[in-house]
Amino acid sequence: MPKKIEQKLIKQAKKKGFGKKRTAAYVYGTLRKIGWTPKRKRK
Repeated sequence: MPKKIEQKLIKQAKKKGFGKKRTAAYVYGTLRKIGWTPKRKRK
């Protein structure tokens, strides 16, 4: 994941009071919206 953007999103999620799982979902979902794709393909 783009580390700078990821850190920024984690900071925003903490500010919103999200838990660990919700933060991960927030970061992943937002990165997907901006066009990021995981390098590993699904099986």
